[in-house]
Amino acid sequence: MKIENSFDVPLPVEQTWDLLLDIQRVAPCLPGAELLETIDSDAYRGKVSVKLGPMAVTFQGIARFESKDPVARRANVKASGNETKGRGGAQAKVDFALTSVPGSGTRVKIDTDLNLNGAVAQYGRASGMISDVAQQLVDKFAEALKAQIQADAARAAPAVTGEPSPTGAANTTAPVPPVTPPAPAKPISATELLIGALKRRFRRWLAGLRGRGPEDRR
Repeated sequence: MKIENSFDVPLPVEQTWDLLLDIQRVAPCLPGAELLETIDSDAYRGKVSVKLGPMAVTFQGIARFESKDPVARRANVKASGNETKGRGGAQAKVDFALTSVPGSGTRVKIDTDLNLNGAVAQYGRASGMISDVAQQLVDKFAEALKAQIQADAARAAPAVTGEPSPTGAANTTAPVPPVTPPAPAKPISATELLIGALKRRFRRWLAGLRGRGPEDRR
Protein backbone atom coordinates (compact mmCIF):
# COMPACT_ATOMS: atom_id res chain seq x y z
CA MET A 1 0.00 0.00 0.00
CA LYS A 2 1.51 3.29 -1.11
CA ILE A 3 0.67 6.54 0.68
CA GLU A 4 1.80 10.04 -0.28
CA ASN A 5 1.74 12.94 2.20
CA SER A 6 3.26 16.40 2.45
CA PHE A 7 3.29 19.39 4.79
CA ASP A 8 5.06 22.74 5.12
CA VAL A 9 7.08 24.09 8.04
CA PRO A 10 8.19 27.72 8.59
CA LEU A 11 11.93 26.98 8.55
CA PRO A 12 14.64 27.15 5.87
CA VAL A 13 15.38 23.79 4.30
CA GLU A 14 18.78 23.47 6.02
CA GLN A 15 17.27 23.87 9.49
CA THR A 16 14.34 21.59 8.66
CA TRP A 17 16.76 18.87 7.55
CA ASP A 18 18.68 19.09 10.83
CA LEU A 19 15.45 19.06 12.83
CA LEU A 20 13.96 16.01 11.11
CA LEU A 21 17.17 14.05 11.73
CA ASP A 22 16.95 14.85 15.46
CA ILE A 23 14.72 11.89 16.33
CA GLN A 24 14.61 12.68 20.06
CA ARG A 25 12.96 16.02 19.28
CA VAL A 26 10.76 14.83 16.43
CA ALA A 27 9.36 11.56 17.88
CA PRO A 28 7.12 13.22 20.51
CA CYS A 29 5.43 15.21 17.71
CA LEU A 30 3.99 12.04 16.14
CA PRO A 31 0.60 11.27 17.76
CA GLY A 32 0.73 8.20 19.99
CA ALA A 33 4.47 7.68 19.45
CA GLU A 34 7.13 7.19 22.10
CA LEU A 35 10.88 6.81 21.64
CA LEU A 36 12.13 3.93 23.82
CA GLU A 37 15.80 3.59 22.91
CA THR A 38 18.51 4.99 20.68
CA ILE A 39 20.27 1.91 19.33
CA ASP A 40 22.87 3.85 17.33
CA SER A 41 23.05 7.06 15.30
CA ASP A 42 20.75 5.61 12.62
CA ALA A 43 18.50 3.15 14.48
CA TYR A 44 15.81 3.71 17.10
CA ARG A 45 13.41 1.55 19.05
CA GLY A 46 9.96 2.91 19.76
CA LYS A 47 6.25 2.27 19.98
CA VAL A 48 3.05 3.72 18.56
CA SER A 49 -0.33 3.34 20.26
CA VAL A 50 -3.68 3.66 18.52
CA LYS A 51 -7.03 3.45 20.30
CA LEU A 52 -9.66 1.47 18.37
CA GLY A 53 -12.86 2.13 20.28
CA PRO A 54 -12.48 0.38 23.65
CA MET A 55 -9.34 -1.44 22.51
CA ALA A 56 -5.82 0.03 22.45
CA VAL A 57 -3.43 -1.38 19.85
CA THR A 58 0.30 -0.82 20.38
CA PHE A 59 3.05 -1.50 17.86
CA GLN A 60 6.63 -1.82 19.07
CA GLY A 61 9.57 -2.05 16.73
CA ILE A 62 12.66 -0.50 15.16
CA ALA A 63 13.11 2.31 12.65
CA ARG A 64 16.42 2.69 10.84
CA PHE A 65 17.77 5.26 8.40
CA GLU A 66 18.77 3.31 5.29
CA SER A 67 20.23 6.38 3.59
CA LYS A 68 20.72 10.12 4.11
CA ASP A 69 21.58 12.59 1.36
CA PRO A 70 22.29 16.01 2.93
CA VAL A 71 22.88 17.58 -0.50
CA ALA A 72 19.61 16.47 -2.10
CA ARG A 73 17.87 16.67 1.30
CA ARG A 74 16.52 13.13 0.98
CA ALA A 75 16.36 10.29 3.47
CA ASN A 76 15.04 6.76 3.47
CA VAL A 77 13.77 5.01 6.59
CA LYS A 78 12.84 1.36 7.01
CA ALA A 79 10.60 0.47 9.95
CA SER A 80 9.10 -2.77 11.21
CA GLY A 81 7.16 -3.68 14.31
CA ASN A 82 4.70 -6.09 15.87
CA GLU A 83 1.53 -5.53 17.84
CA THR A 84 2.42 -6.21 21.46
CA LYS A 85 -0.44 -8.71 21.93
CA GLY A 86 0.32 -10.65 18.78
CA ARG A 87 -2.48 -9.23 16.64
CA GLY A 88 -0.30 -8.58 13.62
CA GLY A 89 2.56 -6.48 12.40
CA ALA A 90 3.59 -3.67 10.12
CA GLN A 91 6.52 -2.95 7.82
CA ALA A 92 7.14 0.35 6.09
CA LYS A 93 9.62 1.98 3.76
CA VAL A 94 9.47 5.75 4.03
CA ASP A 95 11.13 8.28 1.71
CA PHE A 96 11.52 11.89 2.88
CA ALA A 97 12.25 14.73 0.43
CA LEU A 98 12.68 18.39 1.41
CA THR A 99 12.30 21.34 -0.97
CA SER A 100 12.34 25.09 -0.41
CA VAL A 101 9.10 27.06 -0.74
CA PRO A 102 8.62 30.85 -0.98
CA GLY A 103 8.85 32.72 2.31
CA SER A 104 11.83 30.83 3.81
CA GLY A 105 9.76 27.72 4.38
CA THR A 106 10.21 24.05 3.55
CA ARG A 107 7.89 21.44 2.08
CA VAL A 108 8.34 17.96 3.47
CA LYS A 109 7.15 15.21 1.12
CA ILE A 110 6.67 11.73 2.54
CA ASP A 111 6.18 8.63 0.37
CA THR A 112 5.31 5.51 2.35
CA ASP A 113 5.12 1.90 1.20
CA LEU A 114 3.16 0.23 4.02
CA ASN A 115 2.46 -3.44 4.56
CA LEU A 116 0.13 -4.65 7.32
CA ASN A 117 -0.49 -8.25 8.33
CA GLY A 118 -2.66 -10.13 10.80
CA ALA A 119 -5.73 -8.69 12.51
CA VAL A 120 -4.48 -5.12 12.14
CA ALA A 121 -4.55 -5.54 8.36
CA GLN A 122 -8.25 -6.41 8.61
CA TYR A 123 -8.87 -3.14 10.48
CA GLY A 124 -7.28 -1.24 7.61
CA ARG A 125 -9.23 -3.09 4.93
CA ALA A 126 -12.50 -2.73 6.87
CA SER A 127 -12.17 1.04 7.09
CA GLY A 128 -11.14 1.40 3.44
CA MET A 129 -9.64 4.77 4.36
CA ILE A 130 -6.16 4.03 5.63
CA SER A 131 -4.56 6.63 3.35
CA ASP A 132 -6.94 9.31 4.69
CA VAL A 133 -6.17 8.23 8.26
CA ALA A 134 -2.44 8.46 7.47
CA GLN A 135 -2.97 12.01 6.21
CA GLN A 136 -4.70 12.87 9.50
CA LEU A 137 -1.66 11.57 11.39
CA VAL A 138 0.69 13.61 9.21
CA ASP A 139 -1.45 16.73 9.69
CA LYS A 140 -1.30 16.32 13.47
CA PHE A 141 2.44 15.66 13.28
CA ALA A 142 2.92 18.85 11.24
CA GLU A 143 0.90 20.90 13.74
CA ALA A 144 2.95 19.58 16.66
CA LEU A 145 6.21 20.15 14.77
CA LYS A 146 5.25 23.76 13.96
CA ALA A 147 4.35 24.33 17.63
CA GLN A 148 7.76 23.01 18.67
CA ILE A 149 9.50 25.25 16.12
CA GLN A 150 7.65 28.29 17.46
CA ALA A 151 8.52 27.35 21.05
CA ASP A 152 12.20 26.93 20.09
CA ALA A 153 12.16 30.33 18.39
CA ALA A 154 10.59 31.96 21.47
CA ARG A 155 13.25 30.43 23.74
CA ALA A 156 16.05 31.59 21.43
CA ALA A 157 14.74 35.15 20.98
CA PRO A 158 16.41 37.82 23.17
CA ALA A 159 14.16 39.45 25.76
CA VAL A 160 14.43 42.96 27.21
CA THR A 161 15.30 42.73 30.91
CA GLY A 162 14.81 46.43 31.64
CA GLU A 163 18.28 46.70 33.18
CA PRO A 164 20.71 49.07 31.45
CA SER A 165 23.77 47.65 29.79
CA PRO A 166 27.24 49.19 30.26
CA THR A 167 26.56 51.32 27.15
CA GLY A 168 23.35 52.72 28.62
CA ALA A 169 21.01 50.72 26.37
CA ALA A 170 18.48 48.28 27.69
CA ASN A 171 19.85 44.81 28.23
CA THR A 172 18.23 42.48 25.67
CA THR A 173 19.57 39.21 27.02
CA ALA A 174 17.76 36.93 29.41
CA PRO A 175 18.30 33.38 30.64
CA VAL A 176 16.83 30.77 28.31
CA PRO A 177 14.01 28.92 30.11
CA PRO A 178 14.48 25.17 30.45
CA VAL A 179 12.93 22.91 27.87
CA THR A 180 9.81 21.18 29.18
CA PRO A 181 10.08 17.43 28.60
CA PRO A 182 7.28 15.96 26.45
CA ALA A 183 4.37 14.31 28.22
CA PRO A 184 4.10 10.51 27.94
CA ALA A 185 2.52 9.46 24.66
CA LYS A 186 -1.21 8.80 24.75
CA PRO A 187 -2.88 6.39 22.31
CA ILE A 188 -4.22 8.30 19.32
CA SER A 189 -7.93 7.68 18.80
CA ALA A 190 -8.72 5.89 15.54
CA THR A 191 -12.31 7.13 15.86
CA GLU A 192 -11.08 10.73 15.79
CA LEU A 193 -8.89 9.98 12.78
CA LEU A 194 -11.72 8.25 10.91
CA ILE A 195 -14.06 11.17 11.54
CA GLY A 196 -11.42 13.52 10.17
CA ALA A 197 -10.94 11.23 7.16
CA LEU A 198 -14.70 11.17 6.50
CA LYS A 199 -14.81 14.97 6.63
CA ARG A 200 -11.92 15.13 4.19
CA ARG A 201 -13.66 12.78 1.75
CA PHE A 202 -16.94 14.71 2.06
CA ARG A 203 -15.18 18.00 1.27
CA ARG A 204 -13.53 16.43 -1.79
CA TRP A 205 -16.91 15.08 -2.94
CA LEU A 206 -18.52 18.52 -2.55
CA ALA A 207 -15.66 20.16 -4.45
CA GLY A 208 -16.08 17.67 -7.28
CA LEU A 209 -19.84 18.20 -7.33
CA ARG A 210 -19.44 21.96 -7.64
CA GLY A 211 -17.10 21.47 -10.57
CA ARG A 212 -19.63 19.42 -12.51
CA GLY A 213 -22.28 20.96 -14.70
CA PRO A 214 -26.04 20.09 -14.60
CA GLU A 215 -25.58 17.54 -17.41
CA ASP A 216 -22.89 15.73 -15.43
CA ARG A 217 -25.06 15.43 -12.31
CA ARG A 218 -27.79 13.40 -13.96
